[in-house]
Amino acid sequence: MAPPKKTKTMALDYEEQRQENIKRNKEMIASILRQKSQLASILSPPKPKRSLRKPTKPNPSPTTLRRSLRSRGLPPPDSTQIPTPTSSPSREIPSGQFSFSDALVGSDSCRPLVEAMRLIEEKREMGSVGKEVDFCLDVRVELRLKEENVRRMVGERITIVKFLPVLGRSIVVSGNKQGYLGFWDADATGENGEGDSDGVSVFFPHRSTVSGISVHPYSLRKIYSSCYHGDLCLMDMEKEMFDIIHSSDFSIFSLCQSPHDHNSLFLGYGGKVKSFDERTGKIIDVWEMHDQRVNTIDFHPGNSNMIATSSSDGFVRLWDLRCIDKDQPKSIKEAAHNRAVHSAYFSPTGNSIVSTSFDDTVRIWSYPQFENLSTIRHNNQTGRWLSSFRAIWGWNDSYIFIGNMQRAVDVISTEDSVVTTPLQSEYMTNIPCRFATHPYEEGRLACAGGGKLYLWTKM
Repeated sequence: MAPPKKTKTMALDYEEQRQENIKRNKEMIASILRQKSQLASILSPPKPKRSLRKPTKPNPSPTTLRRSLRSRGLPPPDSTQIPTPTSSPSREIPSGQFSFSDALVGSDSCRPLVEAMRLIEEKREMGSVGKEVDFCLDVRVELRLKEENVRRMVGERITIVKFLPVLGRSIVVSGNKQGYLGFWDADATGENGEGDSDGVSVFFPHRSTVSGISVHPYSLRKIYSSCYHGDLCLMDMEKEMFDIIHSSDFSIFSLCQSPHDHNSLFLGYGGKVKSFDERTGKIIDVWEMHDQRVNTIDFHPGNSNMIATSSSDGFVRLWDLRCIDKDQPKSIKEAAHNRAVHSAYFSPTGNSIVSTSFDDTVRIWSYPQFENLSTIRHNNQTGRWLSSFRAIWGWNDSYIFIGNMQRAVDVISTEDSVVTTPLQSEYMTNIPCRFATHPYEEGRLACAGGGKLYLWTKM
């Protein structure tokens, strides 16, 4: 049977129904929009009526830029015991010369430190400072930490520690992550213990992490320091002035002074080592010694032409300054770790070198053959919030000091490569990362953990 044919009447009925559907849908949409508008007027506050008069333009309020405490050169807020800069932080980027008073942090005067250095210099000129002595101390049983030998120096962690090379007095110099230099005269008289400012003077000469401090035994009034921002600073105790004697666009990662010429300094720029003459204020030589940053530079105690360098490229290298080709420098000896090497130091006699690597080893190398005498396993994983461990020699070739993650000091015996942890104390509340031994006073070991200094002494 064939389907019925569409008639004209059926077409008209379909069109009328379609138009009715369209009309109904439009009315439904309009109703929804009206309800939406009513709901919005209820929820939103009424708009103020516009004035017919042209409003006067208000004076713009000054915009306050948010800046971190670190960018302003201030300590963190929880460092309640740390003095704040007395001068305005407008001198955030030091340049040229500035006085001790301009760089002094806190309200305490640096006069005791200046007077102590003046007396030390007078004794040195008379020949009573800097005489070497024989060391026979058993550091595993004869060192202790007293409560009064703890000082909080700065807010951020300390990155470098040095003793001033003087006999009969212990003055410790430290640099921290913010660019502060702290001096602690441990022999100054005081009544309080930790936190007391007695014997402590803090300055703010750098604009970034202090990477090196150098003091020559025959030029005590001149203290050199470097930072990651590329500045080399001279602190003149006689003139009571700081002087930025060299600036670079590249970071200075290490600093060392020639033992036979206190005016000659060696700076580690990335993988390069540069020789700087303080008298002329110029770079004399530049050598590409490593592929990555040079972490330490150390002179042989008996041969001022021989240096050892450690680098993040994993190598320890020996160099003879008399025969380094400027275009293609070649080391006379080299040794490799599996990961970055944070330090390499000659022993007091110069017969050995100790290197510390992030591959969890401390290695002892012979000199000049550069043979691996021993490899000691040690946990060197300090992480990003602590300074890297750097093993140093004691007062002879028998012992090596290095930090322990359990807030203690490990002692490595070079005779049998045995690691012990004899230096523990309830007063050591931080993990010690950086160390220094007094060059003339046996049994005085300074270590830094966080912003504190700890001074171990003979029992």
